[in-house]
Amino acid sequence: MMNAGLFLLMIAGLLAVSDLQSDQTIRQFRYVDQVKNWSEAQTYCRERFSDLAAILNAANGTEARRAAGTSRVWIGLFNGTWQWSRDENQPSPSSSSLFTMWTFNEPQDRKCTLFSKSGFWSAKDCGDLNEFLCYDGSSDSNVLVRQKMSWFDAQAYCRETHTDLTTIRDFDKNYRMTFLLPDSTFSYQTFSWSPPAVAWIGLHRSDWVWSDGSVASYWPWATQATTQQTNCVMMDSSSGSWFQQSCSDSFSFLCSADVVPSATRTLKIRLEAGSADLNDAAVQESILQQLRQKMEEQGVAEEVKLSWRSQPDGKVFHRQQEETAPPACEAETCH
Repeated sequence: MMNAGLFLLMIAGLLAVSDLQSDQTIRQFRYVDQVKNWSEAQTYCRERFSDLAAILNAANGTEARRAAGTSRVWIGLFNGTWQWSRDENQPSPSSSSLFTMWTFNEPQDRKCTLFSKSGFWSAKDCGDLNEFLCYDGSSDSNVLVRQKMSWFDAQAYCRETHTDLTTIRDFDKNYRMTFLLPDSTFSYQTFSWSPPAVAWIGLHRSDWVWSDGSVASYWPWATQATTQQTNCVMMDSSSGSWFQQSCSDSFSFLCSADVVPSATRTLKIRLEAGSADLNDAAVQESILQQLRQKMEEQGVAEEVKLSWRSQPDGKVFHRQQEETAPPACEAETCH
């Protein structure tokens, strides 16, 4: 790469050439000895590194444990984000921009959303059997299906016979959907009121995902005594096992940073000094600019960085004595 020009005479200096391997990255982990909840740790890592640590395979796990030492730390795995069924192929909105009408103390650690006659929502197990609301794009209308299905079966039904499960993005539509659900009725036979009407809508929480968007497929879960599901994950670095943990708890944490590896080489170059002082910073910068221009012409400027390397006395260049040829010897004395 550096085999053109500038290997001339008399004054020698050292040039450091860093060749960036731009087609690959190396994941590095950084332990942060500060106690924060999961969201605070995520913000810290995104501001100072790349994100909370994403551990995608066993090799990553070994490196992460080495970085964390003997600590229990937050990692970037969490129990998905709330998203509408119709938006599954779209980027998830931030929680602050997503319209919701959760009832008091909701959502709990469940993944599917039940709409009530009162207009309030609750998070329920997706396997529960309930009636559901479908949106029909051909008529731009919503319908109540009076069959009880799991959320996923209801989703499949709506997509097959209409468009999808109903999406509610504002208070006005939320209010109008309440009229599709029947009112409570009184049974004179049992002398009791029917329970409030409820129906599945399209809002659901995705499966476990990494904070940086990486696909989760590596799962060294620990055995936990409790069956209660929580939404964030911490790693016990002594064993390498992962535990579900409440996101509001506080731990130290592990950040990740993807860095581009580079290979640095040192070249010795010789220049004719002329009247210029080659140890003058402006002159050295001028030489680097000329070298960069040559590299741009060859199409490699973005992959290589150049810098001068100082020698032990702090200087880059040193004048060399001109070497003279050895004297010729007589034939009878030469060996």
